[in-house]
Amino acid sequence: MRRGISPIIATVMLILIVTVIAATVGPWMLNLARDTTNQTSTDTDTALRCQNTAYDFDTDYATNGINWTPSQSELKVKITNTGTINVHNFSFEITVNTTIINIYNLTDATQRTSETPLKPGQSAILEADSVSGLVGSTLNSVKVLNEVCPSLYVEQDV
Repeated sequence: MRRGISPIIATVMLILIVTVIAATVGPWMLNLARDTTNQTSTDTDTALRCQNTAYDFDTDYATNGINWTPSQSELKVKITNTGTINVHNFSFEITVNTTIINIYNLTDATQRTSETPLKPGQSAILEADSVSGLVGSTLNSVKVLNEVCPSLYVEQDV
């Protein structure tokens, strides 16, 4: 006659195995749930912010809202916040001579920060910093990007 392990020992071993597995997998599952929740919260905040972010060129300013002086390499644009939240930390992405694309920051004097944002309904003239390498270039288009909603931008052909 063959003898097996007693039911009590089998139960104790089963409980130990389950406890070891739970101790190993539990913290990993908690971290996964926490990270997923945090990422979802961040994505939701960004989506809501972007939904309420809007700005556009003020076409009453210069040419379609863009003042480009190629002899002095001076680029200024005027934008209006048409959304419902404050917008700040702008940059320009410009296309010159139909192929070259550059990203430029704004001068400190015209940059809008989180402390001095472009509020809903307000307009501002933004000036590119250090575009001296573009003297005599033909400007084709300007994109105005922002940090509040990086996926949102406005673009205007010159």
